[in-house]
Amino acid sequence: MTILKEALKKALAARGYEISRTTGPHRSMPPTGLLYGNFVNLTQAYEQRRRESGAVIPASDTRPRLLARLRGTLPSEAYFLVEALARVGRVEGDVCEFGVAQGETSALIADEIRHHGDTVLHLFDSFEGLPAPSVEDELKDDMCALGSIEAYAGTMSFPESMVRSRLAASGFPPGRYVVHKGLIERLIHSDTTLPHRVSFAYLDFDFYEPTRIALEFLHTVTTRGAVIVVDDYDFFSTGPKKAVDEFVKREASGEPVYECMVPDARYGHFAVLTRMA
Repeated sequence: MTILKEALKKALAARGYEISRTTGPHRSMPPTGLLYGNFVNLTQAYEQRRRESGAVIPASDTRPRLLARLRGTLPSEAYFLVEALARVGRVEGDVCEFGVAQGETSALIADEIRHHGDTVLHLFDSFEGLPAPSVEDELKDDMCALGSIEAYAGTMSFPESMVRSRLAASGFPPGRYVVHKGLIERLIHSDTTLPHRVSFAYLDFDFYEPTRIALEFLHTVTTRGAVIVVDDYDFFSTGPKKAVDEFVKREASGEPVYECMVPDARYGHFAVLTRMA
Protein backbone atom coordinates (compact mmCIF):
# COMPACT_ATOMS: atom_id res chain seq x y z
CA MET A 1 0.00 0.00 0.00
CA THR A 2 2.84 2.40 0.84
CA ILE A 3 4.56 1.77 -2.51
CA LEU A 4 1.28 2.33 -4.36
CA LYS A 5 0.62 5.55 -2.45
CA GLU A 6 4.10 6.91 -3.20
CA ALA A 7 3.74 6.06 -6.90
CA LEU A 8 0.37 7.83 -6.98
CA LYS A 9 1.82 10.88 -5.23
CA LYS A 10 4.65 11.13 -7.78
CA ALA A 11 2.27 10.74 -10.71
CA LEU A 12 -0.02 13.45 -9.37
CA ALA A 13 2.91 15.75 -8.54
CA ALA A 14 4.12 15.55 -12.13
CA ARG A 15 0.76 16.98 -13.17
CA GLY A 16 0.64 19.66 -10.51
CA TYR A 17 -1.55 17.91 -7.94
CA GLU A 18 -0.99 16.55 -4.48
CA ILE A 19 -2.75 14.31 -1.98
CA SER A 20 -4.07 16.12 1.08
CA ARG A 21 -6.49 15.35 3.89
CA THR A 22 -10.03 16.63 3.49
CA THR A 23 -10.59 17.03 7.23
CA GLY A 24 -8.83 18.91 9.96
CA PRO A 25 -7.66 22.51 10.42
CA HIS A 26 -5.24 22.51 7.46
CA ARG A 27 -7.51 21.20 4.71
CA SER A 28 -7.38 22.95 1.35
CA MET A 29 -9.98 25.58 0.58
CA PRO A 30 -12.59 24.13 -1.84
CA PRO A 31 -12.54 25.86 -5.23
CA THR A 32 -16.34 26.18 -5.33
CA GLY A 33 -19.27 26.19 -2.94
CA LEU A 34 -20.40 28.15 0.09
CA LEU A 35 -17.04 28.36 1.87
CA TYR A 36 -15.27 29.61 -1.21
CA GLY A 37 -18.05 32.13 -1.83
CA ASN A 38 -17.50 33.48 1.66
CA PHE A 39 -13.77 33.71 0.99
CA VAL A 40 -14.37 35.67 -2.24
CA ASN A 41 -16.67 38.05 -0.41
CA LEU A 42 -14.05 38.60 2.28
CA THR A 43 -11.28 39.32 -0.25
CA GLN A 44 -13.48 41.79 -2.12
CA ALA A 45 -14.41 43.61 1.07
CA TYR A 46 -10.77 43.70 2.23
CA GLU A 47 -9.57 45.05 -1.11
CA GLN A 48 -12.23 47.77 -1.08
CA ARG A 49 -11.24 48.88 2.42
CA ARG A 50 -7.57 48.94 1.40
CA ARG A 51 -8.37 51.03 -1.69
CA GLU A 52 -10.33 53.48 0.46
CA SER A 53 -7.17 53.93 2.57
CA GLY A 54 -5.08 54.70 -0.52
CA ALA A 55 -3.68 51.27 -1.42
CA VAL A 56 -3.22 50.37 -5.07
CA ILE A 57 -4.83 46.96 -5.62
CA PRO A 58 -5.87 46.23 -9.22
CA ALA A 59 -9.19 44.48 -9.71
CA SER A 60 -8.84 40.75 -10.46
CA ASP A 61 -11.39 37.97 -10.88
CA THR A 62 -8.72 35.27 -10.62
CA ARG A 63 -6.97 36.52 -7.46
CA PRO A 64 -9.38 34.96 -4.90
CA ARG A 65 -8.95 31.49 -6.41
CA LEU A 66 -5.16 31.81 -6.36
CA LEU A 67 -5.19 33.15 -2.79
CA ALA A 68 -7.32 30.20 -1.68
CA ARG A 69 -4.76 27.75 -3.08
CA LEU A 70 -1.76 29.22 -1.23
CA ARG A 71 0.27 26.91 0.98
CA GLY A 72 2.77 28.39 3.41
CA THR A 73 1.93 32.00 2.49
CA LEU A 74 -1.00 33.55 4.33
CA PRO A 75 -3.47 35.61 2.25
CA SER A 76 -2.71 38.55 4.57
CA GLU A 77 0.96 38.32 3.56
CA ALA A 78 0.06 37.73 -0.08
CA TYR A 79 -1.71 41.10 -0.20
CA PHE A 80 1.60 42.77 0.63
CA LEU A 81 2.99 41.07 -2.48
CA VAL A 82 -0.02 42.19 -4.53
CA GLU A 83 0.32 45.81 -3.42
CA ALA A 84 4.09 45.83 -3.93
CA LEU A 85 3.77 44.39 -7.44
CA ALA A 86 1.25 47.11 -8.29
CA ARG A 87 3.61 49.80 -6.95
CA VAL A 88 6.63 48.61 -8.93
CA GLY A 89 4.75 48.46 -12.21
CA ARG A 90 6.65 51.53 -13.43
CA VAL A 91 10.02 50.50 -12.00
CA GLU A 92 12.42 49.03 -14.51
CA GLY A 93 13.17 45.36 -14.10
CA ASP A 94 11.93 41.80 -13.96
CA VAL A 95 10.33 39.97 -11.03
CA CYS A 96 11.95 37.18 -8.97
CA GLU A 97 10.86 34.52 -6.52
CA PHE A 98 13.56 32.75 -4.53
CA GLY A 99 12.28 29.45 -3.12
CA VAL A 100 9.12 28.48 -5.01
CA ALA A 101 7.93 25.27 -3.22
CA GLN A 102 4.77 23.99 -4.96
CA GLY A 103 4.50 27.04 -7.19
CA GLU A 104 1.27 28.42 -5.73
CA THR A 105 2.82 31.80 -4.89
CA SER A 106 4.54 31.73 -8.30
CA ALA A 107 1.11 31.45 -9.96
CA LEU A 108 -0.21 34.38 -7.91
CA ILE A 109 2.78 36.57 -8.77
CA ALA A 110 2.52 35.60 -12.44
CA ASP A 111 -1.14 36.57 -12.49
CA GLU A 112 -0.40 39.94 -10.92
CA ILE A 113 2.25 40.81 -13.54
CA ARG A 114 0.34 39.38 -16.49
CA HIS A 115 -0.29 42.89 -17.84
CA HIS A 116 3.13 44.34 -16.92
CA GLY A 117 4.29 44.50 -20.52
CA ASP A 118 7.03 41.96 -21.18
CA THR A 119 8.19 41.62 -17.55
CA VAL A 120 9.85 38.23 -17.01
CA LEU A 121 9.30 36.10 -13.90
CA HIS A 122 12.50 34.44 -12.61
CA LEU A 123 11.98 31.42 -10.34
CA PHE A 124 14.87 30.14 -8.21
CA ASP A 125 14.83 26.76 -6.45
CA SER A 126 17.03 23.70 -6.02
CA PHE A 127 13.94 21.42 -6.09
CA GLU A 128 15.84 19.27 -3.59
CA GLY A 129 14.32 20.66 -0.40
CA LEU A 130 15.95 22.82 2.26
CA PRO A 131 19.77 22.84 2.38
CA ALA A 132 21.75 22.11 5.51
CA PRO A 133 21.54 25.02 7.97
CA SER A 134 24.58 27.12 8.91
CA VAL A 135 25.78 28.11 12.37
CA GLU A 136 23.73 31.30 11.96
CA ASP A 137 20.51 29.29 11.86
CA GLU A 138 19.00 28.45 15.22
CA LEU A 139 15.61 26.77 15.45
CA LYS A 140 13.04 29.33 16.57
CA ASP A 141 9.74 27.69 15.61
CA ASP A 142 9.67 23.92 15.15
CA MET A 143 6.92 23.93 12.50
CA CYS A 144 6.94 20.18 11.84
CA ALA A 145 8.02 19.07 15.33
CA LEU A 146 11.26 17.53 14.02
CA GLY A 147 13.22 18.39 17.15
CA SER A 148 16.20 20.16 15.57
CA ILE A 149 16.91 22.50 12.69
CA GLU A 150 19.35 19.99 11.20
CA ALA A 151 16.44 17.59 10.71
CA TYR A 152 14.84 19.98 8.22
CA ALA A 153 17.59 19.49 5.62
CA GLY A 154 16.02 17.95 2.52
CA THR A 155 12.43 18.63 3.60
CA MET A 156 9.91 20.77 1.67
CA SER A 157 11.02 19.33 -1.67
CA PHE A 158 8.68 19.61 -4.64
CA PRO A 159 9.30 18.69 -8.29
CA GLU A 160 9.97 21.35 -10.91
CA SER A 161 7.14 19.86 -12.99
CA MET A 162 4.64 20.85 -10.30
CA VAL A 163 5.69 24.51 -10.55
CA ARG A 164 5.56 24.48 -14.35
CA SER A 165 2.11 22.91 -14.31
CA ARG A 166 0.84 25.61 -11.94
CA LEU A 167 2.00 28.31 -14.36
CA ALA A 168 0.61 26.43 -17.36
CA ALA A 169 -2.77 26.13 -15.64
CA SER A 170 -2.74 29.88 -14.98
CA GLY A 171 -2.23 30.62 -18.66
CA PHE A 172 0.91 32.65 -18.04
CA PRO A 173 2.98 32.78 -21.27
CA PRO A 174 5.82 30.20 -21.18
CA GLY A 175 8.17 32.70 -22.79
CA ARG A 176 7.80 35.10 -19.87
CA TYR A 177 9.23 32.95 -17.09
CA VAL A 178 12.61 31.34 -16.46
CA VAL A 179 13.29 28.53 -13.98
CA HIS A 180 16.74 28.72 -12.37
CA LYS A 181 17.35 25.24 -10.96
CA GLY A 182 20.10 24.79 -8.38
CA LEU A 183 21.51 26.19 -5.16
CA ILE A 184 21.71 29.99 -5.18
CA GLU A 185 25.42 30.03 -4.25
CA ARG A 186 26.16 28.14 -7.47
CA LEU A 187 23.67 29.89 -9.72
CA ILE A 188 25.09 33.31 -8.89
CA HIS A 189 28.41 32.31 -10.45
CA SER A 190 27.33 30.00 -13.27
CA ASP A 191 23.85 30.95 -14.53
CA THR A 192 24.04 33.09 -17.67
CA THR A 193 20.30 33.88 -17.66
CA LEU A 194 20.15 35.85 -14.40
CA PRO A 195 18.10 39.06 -14.58
CA HIS A 196 20.09 42.26 -15.20
CA ARG A 197 17.49 44.48 -13.54
CA VAL A 198 14.89 43.57 -10.89
CA SER A 199 11.89 45.61 -9.72
CA PHE A 200 10.44 43.11 -7.22
CA ALA A 201 11.62 39.97 -5.42
CA TYR A 202 9.97 37.57 -3.01
CA LEU A 203 12.60 35.76 -0.97
CA ASP A 204 11.63 32.57 0.86
CA PHE A 205 14.88 30.70 1.48
CA ASP A 206 14.32 29.98 5.21
CA PHE A 207 18.01 30.02 6.15
CA TYR A 208 20.74 32.61 6.64
CA GLU A 209 23.27 31.84 3.90
CA PRO A 210 20.97 31.64 0.86
CA THR A 211 19.08 34.70 2.10
CA ARG A 212 22.32 36.66 2.46
CA ILE A 213 23.54 35.66 -1.00
CA ALA A 214 20.22 36.52 -2.65
CA LEU A 215 20.07 39.93 -0.96
CA GLU A 216 23.61 40.77 -2.05
CA PHE A 217 22.77 39.77 -5.62
CA LEU A 218 19.57 41.82 -5.60
CA HIS A 219 21.45 44.87 -4.39
CA THR A 220 23.44 44.82 -7.64
CA VAL A 221 20.34 44.67 -9.89
CA THR A 222 17.74 46.85 -8.15
CA THR A 223 17.20 50.62 -8.31
CA ARG A 224 15.14 53.21 -6.46
CA GLY A 225 11.56 52.03 -5.92
CA ALA A 226 12.29 48.30 -6.10
CA VAL A 227 10.74 46.12 -3.39
CA ILE A 228 12.11 42.97 -1.75
CA VAL A 229 9.84 40.92 0.53
CA VAL A 230 11.71 38.46 2.77
CA ASP A 231 9.59 35.67 4.24
CA ASP A 232 10.16 33.95 7.62
CA TYR A 233 11.62 37.07 9.21
CA ASP A 234 11.95 36.18 12.92
CA PHE A 235 10.20 32.85 12.34
CA PHE A 236 11.33 29.20 12.01
CA SER A 237 15.06 29.96 11.75
CA THR A 238 16.90 32.94 13.19
CA GLY A 239 18.85 33.11 9.91
CA PRO A 240 16.62 35.24 7.64
CA LYS A 241 16.19 37.99 10.25
CA LYS A 242 19.93 38.08 10.90
CA ALA A 243 20.67 38.24 7.16
CA VAL A 244 18.15 41.06 6.60
CA ASP A 245 19.28 43.10 9.61
CA GLU A 246 22.95 42.82 8.64
CA PHE A 247 22.17 43.71 5.01
CA VAL A 248 20.12 46.81 5.84
CA LYS A 249 22.68 48.01 8.39
CA ARG A 250 25.62 47.48 6.03
CA GLU A 251 23.95 49.35 3.18
CA ALA A 252 23.02 52.25 5.51
CA SER A 253 26.61 53.30 6.24
CA GLY A 254 25.87 56.66 4.58
CA GLU A 255 22.40 57.69 3.38
CA PRO A 256 19.81 54.95 4.09
CA VAL A 257 19.49 52.76 1.00
CA TYR A 258 16.60 50.58 2.14
CA GLU A 259 13.50 51.25 4.18
CA CYS A 260 12.73 48.13 6.21
CA MET A 261 9.14 47.62 7.33
CA VAL A 262 8.11 44.65 9.47
CA PRO A 263 4.32 44.31 9.67
CA ASP A 264 2.41 43.14 12.72
CA ALA A 265 2.95 39.39 13.18
CA ARG A 266 -0.78 38.81 12.69
CA TYR A 267 -0.18 39.45 8.98
CA GLY A 268 2.61 36.86 8.89
CA HIS A 269 6.34 36.83 9.55
CA PHE A 270 8.16 38.82 6.88
CA ALA A 271 10.02 42.05 6.16
CA VAL A 272 9.42 44.49 3.31
CA LEU A 273 12.51 46.27 1.97
CA THR A 274 11.96 49.26 -0.30
CA ARG A 275 14.98 50.66 -2.10
CA MET A 276 15.25 54.39 -1.45
CA ALA A 277 18.46 55.21 -3.32
